[in-house]
Amino acid sequence: MNNVMIELHLIQNFAPSCLNRDVTNTPKDCEFGGVRRARISSQCIKRSTRLCFRDKGLEEIGKRTKLLKSELVRRLSDLGQPEQLSAALDVFLETYYSKMDAQKPDQTAVLLYLAEPEIAEAAKCVREIWSDLSAAAEARSGAQDGSKKTKGQGLKQDKQIAERLRRAGLSADVALFGRMLAENPEMNVEAACQVAHAISTHRVDMDLDFYTAVDDLNPASETGAGMMGETGFNSACFYRYAVIDRNQLITNLQGDEKLADTAIRAFIEASVQAIPTGKQNSFAAHNKPDFGMIVVRKNGAPCSLANAFATPVRIKPGSDEDLIGISIESLCSLYPKIKQVYGDGGVVHESIWHLGHDDRLGEMKKADRKSMTAAVDDAMAAVAQASSEV
Repeated sequence: MNNVMIELHLIQNFAPSCLNRDVTNTPKDCEFGGVRRARISSQCIKRSTRLCFRDKGLEEIGKRTKLLKSELVRRLSDLGQPEQLSAALDVFLETYYSKMDAQKPDQTAVLLYLAEPEIAEAAKCVREIWSDLSAAAEARSGAQDGSKKTKGQGLKQDKQIAERLRRAGLSADVALFGRMLAENPEMNVEAACQVAHAISTHRVDMDLDFYTAVDDLNPASETGAGMMGETGFNSACFYRYAVIDRNQLITNLQGDEKLADTAIRAFIEASVQAIPTGKQNSFAAHNKPDFGMIVVRKNGAPCSLANAFATPVRIKPGSDEDLIGISIESLCSLYPKIKQVYGDGGVVHESIWHLGHDDRLGEMKKADRKSMTAAVDDAMAAVAQASSEV
């Protein structure tokens, strides 16, 4: 099978906003090309993307939670007494997933990222080995109160049960973004998708908004504000990049090529339309990308175009240029140069859409597509062809 990769390159300009905050409650940033840039973390982008999947034909998405025990209790409430069920589930979770939190005994120590079929299979497995779990829980309880020896506190992992849990069907988002479970590496899933942190194409300084709130019941003689505060924000034009390894995605989805291609289309469309929710009630920065490019590669290596902005773009004094147009021009200028120096890298298709920046596309104008839907359709057709070719 050909190794097919799908890249997504976006230029997206946001109005004043605070879409993704750091520990100081101000917009995240980083240094790139020797200057400070606005930044939106890949984790933030992936969450907003996967929450948008339901609108793109993927009804079931994974659940990231420490509360798997509570979910299993709900599904298995007919087994034993509540205390007995709780103790048995502790044994099950610690054997096949993670230790329980010492401070919050109803939660696992780490977040688990599981698809619905995996949770359903876990409940089924608990039923099948209920007697073993109950015996191990009883032995553990006896060891803790000193009435029995400590031998037998735990439960030896059953290889067949572990394999069933590992092979339970993944949801598309878990298959795309992967997961790591340090205590049970067998449950790890290699991500089929890589998402870069979005960075501004230009230098950005943070702004502060000083605000006050009036106490409406204050007497007229009281002129002071009910409260005062400040919040950080910025406005930036971002370069965003992501790449999907179709073969790895198919492997993660146990050979289901149809679901893999549905997930690829959903990821592209959701990436374009999903916007982080940070402080949106205060800023309402709902800005669509001004430029998008989908690149399909067959048996080639992916290539980020972030270095198009290693020298930050800037508007020349007195010109009528705009950051969006200059950013698009920088991107479309670097891309052909990379292909000229390093070869086409297995590129079999390029789809472009944009919001009226024809004069900035340079050599890329010949691949122009002004409809995102048409661009995605063309790209998916190219994926199908590249995958089927010998």
